Amino acid sequence: MHCIPPRGGANRPVVLLVNGLFCSSADWVVTGPNNGLAYILSDAGYDVWLGNTRGNVYSKRHLRLSPRDKQFWNYSWHEIGVYDVPAMVDHALNVSRQRSLHYIGHSMGGTIFYVYASTYPAYNSKIRLMVGLAPASYNYYNSNPFFRISSFSKVGAEANMLYNSEIFPKDWVPPILLQTFCRDMGLVQELCSAGLLLLAGTNSTQTNKKSLPIILSHFPAGASLKSWVHYGQQLRSGKFRQYDHGRQLNLKLYGTAEPPEYNTTVITAPVASYISDGDDLVKAKDVDKLHRTLRNSVGVFRVPLSTFNHFDFLWGVDVKSLVYDSVIDLMARF
Repeated sequence: MHCIPPRGGANRPVVLLVNGLFCSSADWVVTGPNNGLAYILSDAGYDVWLGNTRGNVYSKRHLRLSPRDKQFWNYSWHEIGVYDVPAMVDHALNVSRQRSLHYIGHSMGGTIFYVYASTYPAYNSKIRLMVGLAPASYNYYNSNPFFRISSFSKVGAEANMLYNSEIFPKDWVPPILLQTFCRDMGLVQELCSAGLLLLAGTNSTQTNKKSLPIILSHFPAGASLKSWVHYGQQLRSGKFRQYDHGRQLNLKLYGTAEPPEYNTTVITAPVASYISDGDDLVKAKDVDKLHRTLRNSVGVFRVPLSTFNHFDFLWGVDVKSLVYDSVIDLMARF
């Protein structure tokens, strides 16, 4: 975890920012003090904590295993929500000596919150407000080609072992190439931008091409292949449920042929979600379905720009005025 200590002394409200798939804590700061959400929240008086989901470049240490070991990668976002989110929440609260915090999750950062809050209902009292920025849960209407490929993933013991690996590690493309070819007016800058759009959505008007070299120096940051596969299973089934290991292993692990669904009806923390029409990954119908199960939905808020895409929630040129100002106003109510 990383932290920006509170300005003006202790007892400032705490906020925990949690990254999405292939991302890291760096993505909240790479666009600088005027547009990076971590800086903006710090300037607004918050004690800012930045989480890192296991397997990314900042979260690869283990007491026994090495990232070279297949067993190291034997997890999906389910384990992150069950084990890592409560550890991050408790650590931030223990250090800050606070009883509750605000939680902001982008994409998978939203997914793992729902896993956490539905698995441990008592932990909901530690959350003042959860803000999901393009938060993924149900995944049925995902139209992104890269993620639709994951819906063809297999299940069973053999597939389980096959998927114990890393996907998109940091520096999978040498940084010197990114800095040379993706810089402003670089030789293939449009190709660099197109690579982001392949994962993000429609042709955004919010891409800051001058920032592309530094963004792509930190993104992607690495993740487990099983986390990507788990989203493919959600897309295929239309359900929000635990990892599908195949009938035989499911019976052994869960006692049922099908994976258990997450009981999001027990989530009592206030939850607000921000979505955008230009996002191919997280669609309004899926977010609305999740919110209909929540006891304390604050609302689903649509970004007022049709071309705003999945990663514009992190790096969009006008993300502060389009999203962050609203988020901070909402947090002040809690």
